[in-house]
Amino acid sequence: MAPTDDDDNNQGLLPAGLMDLLDPVASQNSQAITTMLNCFAQFGYQRVKPPLVEFEATLLAKGPGAATAAKSFRLMDPLTQNMMALRSDMTAQISRISGTRLAHNPRPLRLAYEGDVMRVLPDSLNSERQLFQTGAELIGFNDATATAEILILGIKALFQVGIASLTVDLGAPLLAESLMSTLAPDNRALASTAILDKDIDALQEIDNPEITLIVKVINSSGTNQDALAALIPEMSEDAGNMMRDLLFVAQQLKEAYPDLPVTLDPLEKRGFDYHTGIGFSIFATGLRGEIARGGAYLTGFGEPATGLSVYMERVLRGLPDLSPTLRIYMPIDIPKQTILNYVDRGRSVILGRYKADDKMALQEAKQLNCAFIVRNAGSPPESIEE
Repeated sequence: MAPTDDDDNNQGLLPAGLMDLLDPVASQNSQAITTMLNCFAQFGYQRVKPPLVEFEATLLAKGPGAATAAKSFRLMDPLTQNMMALRSDMTAQISRISGTRLAHNPRPLRLAYEGDVMRVLPDSLNSERQLFQTGAELIGFNDATATAEILILGIKALFQVGIASLTVDLGAPLLAESLMSTLAPDNRALASTAILDKDIDALQEIDNPEITLIVKVINSSGTNQDALAALIPEMSEDAGNMMRDLLFVAQQLKEAYPDLPVTLDPLEKRGFDYHTGIGFSIFATGLRGEIARGGAYLTGFGEPATGLSVYMERVLRGLPDLSPTLRIYMPIDIPKQTILNYVDRGRSVILGRYKADDKMALQEAKQLNCAFIVRNAGSPPESIEE
């Protein structure tokens, strides 16, 4: 069948939620990822790089993998005839690596990663289905101290990348269930929905003494740590311990970053399907949705862990524009060793196709957005005027 004009017009069409990154954005993305991973390394987090696809039975197993099953694309492996899954989150892969190849390494095990992930559907605030994820996982502990460590290094990495205005939301995803322990199943379902919606009127229609405490927690949520601390004596031991952990992490953040806004929302559990302890979301002024999230969980091997995931395509929107690269045009008759010397000194060069005395050399240099041109090996670069 002969190609049509419509076929030509669709050559650049991409599926919804996917995009090409072009320079300078692609360069900025690469630099930001390198900066973030270098920061993780300063805290002792070692780099791992899992594959893009794995067998479905492995990637989507219990724990973090099972929580991402509905978001993941599947495909058939033509070699084994087994189903494979395209990762929609990398946490499950780090869980697999730590529980198999690195199972005998001392704990805590600190790992860092980066890579593309693919979602079947985008979230409600961002249209991307292909995300670039970086992150860090502390394997072996999921207590409040581990959460504070992960958060402190995550905030530091985002600051180093260039995101200046951050806020953190802290929650305890299992606290609501603990506070509803004596409710009948029907009332528990009603209360769960009302808690998610922060619907105090609906909660107060449920006849149970625990509802009063839940309402107090909702009303005390925000930035006032003392108000939440005052409720601990009214809580069960388990619930009280969760609240103490939440307040401990908030205090650790305050010590590390005194000016960082921290909001406490103890009953928030959206997006924390597999988390077992403190969960957190990181936001940046002017950016839609969270740019990072994480918290305490159990790996697919039942090992305690605490993690951080950063979504770089969202981070990129908050970075200042890169300064243009000042490129130097090198005519074809400039010795190649001279050109390499410029590169060794960190300069950016463009190899031309014309000799230095050819008027086309200057024209080509301008067309290629070069700022300078080298006329001969023994002279410094000359500025190219518009």
